[in-house]
Amino acid sequence: MIPGLQIIMEEIDKSSYVPYYVQIKHILKDRIRNGEYLEGMRLPSENELAQEFSVTRMTVRKSLDDLKREGMIVTQRGKGSIVAKEKIEQSLQRFYQFGKEIGDTGIPAKSKVISMQRCAPPAEISEIFGDVSERRYHKLVRLRYFKDHPVSLEYSYIPLDIAPDLESDSIENSSLAELLEQKYRHSIVKATEYLFPRISDEYESHLLGIQVHSPVFLTERITRGEGGRVLEFRRSIIRGDMVKFSTELI
Repeated sequence: MIPGLQIIMEEIDKSSYVPYYVQIKHILKDRIRNGEYLEGMRLPSENELAQEFSVTRMTVRKSLDDLKREGMIVTQRGKGSIVAKEKIEQSLQRFYQFGKEIGDTGIPAKSKVISMQRCAPPAEISEIFGDVSERRYHKLVRLRYFKDHPVSLEYSYIPLDIAPDLESDSIENSSLAELLEQKYRHSIVKATEYLFPRISDEYESHLLGIQVHSPVFLTERITRGEGGRVLEFRRSIIRGDMVKFSTELI
């Protein structure tokens, strides 16, 4: 509980047309948002909530099920309902990067370089760049963090002639887009990104700190410069329990 926070016990309106479980869901959601229930904290049990609101356990369970589907709580065996980690919201309508800030949070990005090497990429990667030669590439693998929690595992491929001495750059917490534009003088014209749901494998799970076969997002981005030339191909594995994507419909 936040020191000095005065807790107001909300009540459901039993004369309202809004179902009881919906009212309870919004009350619990407000308690999470105003800090009465903090991240990682256990919510009162179904019995306790049923007594508080004078409803059945089944009604409370429907409220909790909705909160779980919305990603606001998780259930743990022997612990009940737990307030979930804060999710990063990322708009699909603008360039998505963990360069200076993470998603739409305004929080500075932190990264760890897992590996940096020169390589001949798989055929599928070469095809994306329109390559039929034996051109070599930088392959950069980085783990990105949000509040000290690993959130994204990124694989980036960049042709050597695009960024000849990338190994010498400070890329631990840098934006590749800014490096390409500011140091290597490549104007980024557009980027195309694809988003897929999938489950994590053993290697990804280990680095991201999640259980094997956890739900994750797979994104693939093709970044193009002038004349349509591909400057970078990036594949990211993003934790499904920490990120949500949004868009506006008109």
